[in-house]
Amino acid sequence: MPDLLFEVTLLEKELQDLLAAYPELAEDEQLRADTIEGETEAQAVLSRIISQALDAEAMAAAVQSRIDALKARQAASQRRREAMRRFAQRLMLAGGLKSVRLPEATLSISRGRDSIEITDEDALPSWAWSVDVVRKPSKTAIKEAIDAGVTVPGAQVRTGEQTLAVRT
Repeated sequence: MPDLLFEVTLLEKELQDLLAAYPELAEDEQLRADTIEGETEAQAVLSRIISQALDAEAMAAAVQSRIDALKARQAASQRRREAMRRFAQRLMLAGGLKSVRLPEATLSISRGRDSIEITDEDALPSWAWSVDVVRKPSKTAIKEAIDAGVTVPGAQVRTGEQTLAVRT
């Protein structure tokens, strides 16, 4: 990649010099494209750049696929662990055992923890409710207003950086 960065930097300078030497190229897009193709290595460098970008995209997809497969294996292992814990609990409850000492581990049955179950939300007193209000600007509403010609104090339209579209 450092070599490619060096080549891009050199080509940028070469293109700037070419456009400065032939100002008429600024007027004619087709002539400019033909001249750049004929006089520089820009297309070859662009081909290498896109090739490396596509390789990186394929690698990212392969890594994501591997991550997905490992997550599926992890989930299966977690389900198997929980099933084994339930089996052990069933056996201990069936035998009336509160604790079992094994070479691998000590198993013990403990009392369940208390938790709150809401049976009727409408019957709850007002103090039992938490009110979480999140105040944030609605960018959609602001954009619609600005598009309609309304000035919105504290907001403005900002055009992002140019982007490169690559279709394969």
